[in-house]
Amino acid sequence: MLARLATLCPAPILQRVDRLIEPLRATCSTKVKAGSVKQEFEKQDELKRSAMRAVAALLPIPEVGKSPIMANFTSQIRSNPELAGLFKRIKKDSASAPSTDSVELS
Repeated sequence: MLARLATLCPAPILQRVDRLIEPLRATCSTKVKAGSVKQEFEKQDELKRSAMRAVAALLPIPEVGKSPIMANFTSQIRSNPELAGLFKRIKKDSASAPSTDSVELS
């Protein structure tokens, strides 16, 4: 849905990108307790995948890279091997969809 909104009306999304990033960052940094059941780990993994899909949808918006919060978050993704690998897989999986790669993380 965010990808569609980013394509159809990027200006309003760009105006609110700083408010979108903090929940995504929180989702990606949340850790599941060691004693949790398998479903909790799977749920957190799916939440991280969803957050990475949202980031992938935001990156093609012109000017999004000028947001300090977005730049910081993409730097955080690049520096975290788990998130960087997950982001690469998300981008690879979406390669068959219409391309939206105006900004790269690597």
